[in-house]
Formats: sequence, structure tokens, C-alpha cells
Amino acid sequence: MPAALRDRPEPFADLEPVLQGFAMLSAVRPLAAGPAGVAPAAIPLAEIRAYCALFGVVDVEEFVRLVRAMDDAVLVRAAERRREG
Repeated sequence: MPAALRDRPEPFADLEPVLQGFAMLSAVRPLAAGPAGVAPAAIPLAEIRAYCALFGVVDVEEFVRLVRAMDDAVLVRAAERRREG
């Protein structure tokens, strides 16, 4: 087993639904064309809202805040990889 998988942190149980939602929403992430080519863009708020309605998310504001934070981290890392590579 790779060290990254063996040593990965375990999420708090109450965040598991947010992680599952983020994984599903990441699949609908659009791509945007820019000067360096095609790059991932932020998950649209409309998609997050639709997910919340479909899956009955109770605290929508908190869900959006957490998904946006994870999404921002993914976009920053993707930009770093483009610069490196």
C-alpha cells in the first residue's frame, strides 16, 4: 500500500457526507480555456445548490462553505501543477 494511502488522515464522521458530496460534485467540474490551455474551473454554485436539494442537505450554508474551501484547495493545487510542469 502506498504511504500516501496508508498515512492519510481519517475524516471526522460528521464530515463524511460533505466529502462524499464533494467527490460527486467534482465530477461536474467544468473546464475553462485560458492562456496556458485548458484548466479546471470552480464547481458552479448552481450544481452545489442542486446537490443540496437532491440529497436534502440541512445546513446548506455550511455545506457550501466546506465544498468551496475544498474546491479552492483543488484549484490551487491544479494551478501549481501547471506551473511546475
